Amino acid sequence: MAKFEYRHFIIFGPQSEFAALATECAGDQGHWWDFHDEYMSGNAVRYTRRGALEFAADLGMDGEEFTQCLDDQRHLDRLERMQVEAFERGIQGTPTVTVNGERVGNSPTTVIRRVRELAGLE
Repeated sequence: MAKFEYRHFIIFGPQSEFAALATECAGDQGHWWDFHDEYMSGNAVRYTRRGALEFAADLGMDGEEFTQCLDDQRHLDRLERMQVEAFERGIQGTPTVTVNGERVGNSPTTVIRRVRELAGLE
């Protein structure tokens, strides 16, 4: 059985932190992956408060709730804990994939190969 767990890693300063915060706030309304995918697409306009609010409206989210979450920085403590943990584990970039706590790489081919090895399939 495999478990996929996504953790934010803030590497591009305030924009990266804002994107992570907005993604978590969107997740409160069931739109975590929509925001994640939008930010990963490189659409820099959405990295602004205005852009995030417009995207939330496009998705039909509760704008007041989303705005309040951003203003309260509701998920900031958790994001900061993720960051500290990543540094403690020696993570230096994204993506980083671990299996059973062991870093296995960041390219899809390397990850698949290592997962197969750990599962005894190679």
